This record gives sequence, structure tokens and C-alpha cells, in this order.
Amino acid sequence: MTRDRWLPCLLSVALLASPIACSFSNSSKSSSDSSTSPSKSSKSSSGDDTAQFHHDVEQYTAAYVQGGGKGESSFFSGLGELARKRGVSDWEAEGETWESIGRGLGRAEVGDAERTAYVHAWAGDDASHANAIERGYEASH
Repeated sequence: MTRDRWLPCLLSVALLASPIACSFSNSSKSSSDSSTSPSKSSKSSSGDDTAQFHHDVEQYTAAYVQGGGKGESSFFSGLGELARKRGVSDWEAEGETWESIGRGLGRAEVGDAERTAYVHAWAGDDASHANAIERGYEASH
């Protein structure tokens, strides 16, 4: 790919990542602020990280879709990066991850045709992933 074709892609990624990064840093701050309360101190950090990861997935999905993202590989790369930052392993096997994706689609207010296209692209032939996305989408409405 020529340099002229990479520049618009890089600019799109930078523009998309800016609001997400701000959102994540704000949500991380509020999460760390709330961890000082007695009720939060009894939870394990890995449970908190997993819950925050699912929240991040929802936000990321909405921002990705609203930003015009279409590539399956770039979407999953972003999810993988979120998982690494939160210390979450095997996120692809968790139904809650896929439901969070569905909630993100709902937050982005995609139409039926667009939702179907994303579900097909991201879940592929995996019916359990597709069903989880649909459950998350329906729960967001």
C-alpha cells in the first residue's frame, strides 16, 4: 500500500482513538476512585478488571461503529488491546464480551441491516457469539 493510502487510515485511527482514550482514562479514574469504598475493597481486582473490560468493550464498540469502522481485523485488534490492558485472557470465549459488543451496537443506535452485517462479520458462523451479541443489543433497548 502506498504512503498516500496509509495516511488517511492513520488519521482515521488517530481520530477514533482520541475520544476512546479520554473516555477510558475517565472511566479508569472513576473506577479507581470508587475502589476505596468498603464495598469495593472486598472484590478481587481481577473481577473489577473483567467488569471494567466489558464496560470498555461496550464503549469501544459504539465508538468504532460511530467512527465508521468496518474492518473485522482492526475491531478485534482493538478488543485484544483492551483485554491486555485489563489483564483479561481468553476474552473471545466469554459470552459477556459478546453481549457487551451487542450493547455497544445498541448504544451506537445501528439499524437492523447494519446490526445484522456487524453480527455476521464479527460472529461469523458461531451461533453462540451471534446470539450473545443479539442479547446484548436487545438489553440495550
